Amino acid sequence: MNNVWEVWPSALTAAECDAIIKRADFYGDQSATVGFADSSRSDMAYRSSLIRWFDPLREKDIVQRIMQFVEASNRTNFGVDIVAPYELQFTEYHGTQQGKYDWHQDVWLESSRPFDRKLSVVAQLSDPSDYEGGAFEFFCVQQPGVSFASRGSLLIFPSFLQHRVLPVTKGLRRSLVTWVEGPRWR
Repeated sequence: MNNVWEVWPSALTAAECDAIIKRADFYGDQSATVGFADSSRSDMAYRSSLIRWFDPLREKDIVQRIMQFVEASNRTNFGVDIVAPYELQFTEYHGTQQGKYDWHQDVWLESSRPFDRKLSVVAQLSDPSDYEGGAFEFFCVQQPGVSFASRGSLLIFPSFLQHRVLPVTKGLRRSLVTWVEGPRWR
């Protein structure tokens, strides 16, 4: 692995970001939970955000656009065996609710599924002037900082890296998150 993570500044255009935000209206929102499948639970002290699950088969153009960057990053940085995203999650962190997501990893450690999450991808859909707070941080590795702040930026990293989103104290931060899967880790 050459880099621990990679940022593609301005990977998505403002028009693409607007289109993704508009598509979110087609999907029902729900409070975000912690955990996976049957063990998921609501914990507002740990994770406070609204999410919408996009259908990746219906949103093929979004998947294809994101995968252009994922495949390039994987080829030059990560070199893991990947197939495609299984899920697309549109997320809103509201300043009125101190929206955040505390330290976590995106891997399913005890799953019987035949695929594992290999790479996590976060697309920054909001302009930094739309909100305060809400910084994305990694645990014990270099931070993406301002390189990931601009609207349309894409952050790609191994799903096992621990990370968080600090509380949004004012405004609204929107992002699109996906996890690119591949055969089980060996």
